[in-house]
Amino acid sequence: MVQLLALLPWIILSLFGLWLIAVTATGLRSYLLMFRPQFQDLDYCRTWGLEHGEYDQNFLDRSWELIQVHSSYRNAPIAAMVLPAPEKPAGTAIFVHGITWTRFGMLKYMEPFIDRGWHVVALDLAGHGDSPVGNKSVPAYGYHEKHDIDAVVDWARDRFGSTLPVILVGESMGAATVLQYAPMGAPGGTLAETWKVKAIIADCPYSSAADELDARLADTGIPRFVAKPAHKIVDVLLYLFRGYHLSDPAPKEAVLQSPVPILFIHGEADTYVPTWMSRDMADRRRSLKVGPTEILFVPEASHAKSVMVNRDLWFSRVFAFLDQNLGQKL
Repeated sequence: MVQLLALLPWIILSLFGLWLIAVTATGLRSYLLMFRPQFQDLDYCRTWGLEHGEYDQNFLDRSWELIQVHSSYRNAPIAAMVLPAPEKPAGTAIFVHGITWTRFGMLKYMEPFIDRGWHVVALDLAGHGDSPVGNKSVPAYGYHEKHDIDAVVDWARDRFGSTLPVILVGESMGAATVLQYAPMGAPGGTLAETWKVKAIIADCPYSSAADELDARLADTGIPRFVAKPAHKIVDVLLYLFRGYHLSDPAPKEAVLQSPVPILFIHGEADTYVPTWMSRDMADRRRSLKVGPTEILFVPEASHAKSVMVNRDLWFSRVFAFLDQNLGQKL
């Protein structure tokens, strides 16, 4: 017994050392995975979409325009592919992809919009595809990227006319980015006639970068006594190297600052970005009566797969939402 008591301080010190190693390793790895991920190139994304039936070669062979839009915020061009409507356009739909992917990830959403006479624009977020990083770090989970969206929206309004409605369709980080853009494109306390964007479709957005980190740590089974201090390490590293906090990319705050109509869509089987994030954002907007808010849960759909799991449901709900909130049959 006396020997055990003598060893107790060393046991405690050893356990503390193991905890400190686990926390530090988890924090460093989480930071690298979130803020230094491996981006896929255009060829890979194009081929992946073809092989997984998101579109076919005939769709790729349409008369796409490749353009570059200067982002003054980033001091760099944002690349995009554009297919103008032939006549009597219904509006302009701008599509924004998720982290590490490219514009080709958004082609699966486009054909019904094209069939209904929409101009369509699919951009490469900064650091993805053909868009260089510029003078801001990537990814920033929408914190910087929302300003690039503003440049593309301005370009579209200039190219296709400011009287046509502009809508944003985002997936995953793209969805979180367009939600963070909402107060810029449709500020609270302003008339709808002055808004740059008239509606937002957000498919599987996270509520904040901080919430997403916590969700990923919990999903991997890391105990809270390691995950919580590891979260703090990520936040400190982010502030030291990039100048902002995990709480700053926060769609859940942005959606309360804009009355723009928002349709949240989330797969019920999504564990990468948990379904509760969209539910909470929609519930908060509804309870505070911020603006028109709808939500669609797609059974059996995992992350960013809702449109592929139930295409008819996805598009019927989207166009009903647009018909109602844009005040015209589209």
